[in-house]
Amino acid sequence: MIEITYLEQKQLSLLRHLKIAGEKLFKLKIHDDLSPIGWHIIHCLYTECIWIRSQFLDDSELVNKLKDTADGINIKPKNRGLNLPNYEYLYKLTRSEFKKNLIFIRNIKEKEKVNYFIQFLINHHSQHLETIKIILNLINFKYNKATENCFSIVEPKLFKFYPVNVNKGIFNIGSKNNKNFTYDNEKPLHSIKLESFQIDTKPILINEWLGFIKEGGYKNKKFWSRSGWEWKYKNKISLPFGWVSHKNNLSISTPYGFKKANKDSPVSNISYYELEAFAKWVNLNIPHELQWEASYKKIINKFNVWEWCNNKFFPYEGFKPYPYKEYSVPWFNNNYYTLKSASIFSEKELKRKTFRNFYNANVRYIFSGGRLSKS
Repeated sequence: MIEITYLEQKQLSLLRHLKIAGEKLFKLKIHDDLSPIGWHIIHCLYTECIWIRSQFLDDSELVNKLKDTADGINIKPKNRGLNLPNYEYLYKLTRSEFKKNLIFIRNIKEKEKVNYFIQFLINHHSQHLETIKIILNLINFKYNKATENCFSIVEPKLFKFYPVNVNKGIFNIGSKNNKNFTYDNEKPLHSIKLESFQIDTKPILINEWLGFIKEGGYKNKKFWSRSGWEWKYKNKISLPFGWVSHKNNLSISTPYGFKKANKDSPVSNISYYELEAFAKWVNLNIPHELQWEASYKKIINKFNVWEWCNNKFFPYEGFKPYPYKEYSVPWFNNNYYTLKSASIFSEKELKRKTFRNFYNANVRYIFSGGRLSKS
């Protein structure tokens, strides 16, 4: 089964990133919203055991053992990681039990049914791997310094809108049940009617964002929503997260150290509030996620940054929670904006047309940017 190979790749990548964190960092809680790296590792093992051992083998011994440490539903984020085992034990445990789970999968006779859960775990681990990279980026920005060879000169550039036209019509949105895995919130496949609109072929670039900064975008209240301005003022926001700027010299933090800024790369690590201000500055809009998906085949430079959309995360008509209610339902509370596309740090399995990410408007530790639209 080829899916087992992909699952094994995710397991190995989780272990590799646990090694990158090492004994000094695996328990570190770098942000109130984010669990320590070690918790993400043990949670992925716990989730595997739920869907492989408990579901198919009626064996909940390890699930029960790990529940008080690794349960993502009943343990609040502020308490995650408080009772992690020591580094060496955690590494040996996850490495050993990951291997056992692969053996168990190969011996399960219900191949068609288990295949869904293998794909679920691949996608689940992929999301946690990106969160681990987010944590490593936060750690890098806080504790490391950008050296001289990590800077490049980037000149501010006037933003240019390069739109493609999408004519009024009926569009298929979402996913149907087929061989390609999708989460419950991506379903069902349905048709929607959209009015004509234009959408930029590319996301906003770093040098264009520098133009926004040079023109006082972060200082001019008229471009900001009330809540956005209050957030910006309170948190003293003047640059995207992870930027180190000196005159026109710019270095950008990544999960694996600082890098030279590339003027032609999309701006990343901006909040919805910042994108909202930029859009008002150039008299354009942030697209709705339905517009983004309807224009999928026409736009380019996808999967470089998560792209904010101007709508709250919502259930499609006909939505049915699966395989458990807590994956999507709690987030349909009108507090989260949808993001489409994926980032350069996303695993390939998440880079699909129908995938829906969601975060609060003030979040910018994710690898998020955006493209603009016009009605």
